[in-house]
Amino acid sequence: MKRSSRLLAGLTAASLTLTALGGAAWAAEGDRLPLTVNGEATGITVEEQNGGYLVPVRRLAEYLGYTVEWHPEDGTVTLDSGSMHATLTLGVNSYQAVTSLEGMVGMTAPFALAAAPYAVDGVTYAPLELFVVLMGNPEEAVTAADGGVELTTQQPADGVQLPNPWQACASLAELEQAAGYPVPLPALPEGYTPALYQAIPGSLAEVRFTGGGDTLLYRVGPGGGDVSGDYNAYPDTWSVEAGGVSVTCKGADGTVSLALWERDGYSFSLSSEHGLSTVAVEAAAAGAQ
Repeated sequence: MKRSSRLLAGLTAASLTLTALGGAAWAAEGDRLPLTVNGEATGITVEEQNGGYLVPVRRLAEYLGYTVEWHPEDGTVTLDSGSMHATLTLGVNSYQAVTSLEGMVGMTAPFALAAAPYAVDGVTYAPLELFVVLMGNPEEAVTAADGGVELTTQQPADGVQLPNPWQACASLAELEQAAGYPVPLPALPEGYTPALYQAIPGSLAEVRFTGGGDTLLYRVGPGGGDVSGDYNAYPDTWSVEAGGVSVTCKGADGTVSLALWERDGYSFSLSSEHGLSTVAVEAAAAGAQ
């Protein structure tokens, strides 16, 4: 087992200096490695480049309970752990972490990582080590062994591991049992298959589908509101009728990146990394009954 390069020596209330890793641009090709968090499979893959690991920002952020906001006007992305946040500029290998705690003042000095953040087909990628910075740079946070990469989240001072709210499930039946309510699956285009089932018991059920080079994130939760965890600002928003409900579509040029609807006391969301047609979204929502 090997430890990734340590990024921070400590954090003061004002600032600190980080050890910078190589700043070469991330190569387009590389070996994809499965990512686990605290020993649990995430369904996320990373690529090793220049001594670091590149991850899809929103997918890992959602898994960890972080928030992500996309700012199309200046090509930046804000990643917030709740205690620290960083604003990423696409194509610029310079990062800075700032406290998110009200009434507190503190930030890091600007630092470089293994690569600059970049976006492909609407998906933003950044070094995994940035998440380590936002976690407070705990020891041995990233390790690689057995053909995969493990992220260990920050531990409190008493050494007790912070609990992961997500419960991994082996099947749809197990997912429904963990969630505590039925999870009707959407009718998806041919080729998509479930890659991950997980639930926050009593609050949220999630199924990740893969197929055709795309990843779909499907969520169901009790009550009303947006359960997607997608904080991106999309250029276009429109509505369609499907299966007797109104579906809110968000995306650009007729391609749907995020769909939201409610039915029978539950909220539904379906997001796509590469986008779906409106017809495909209508079929998906109509099938989830």
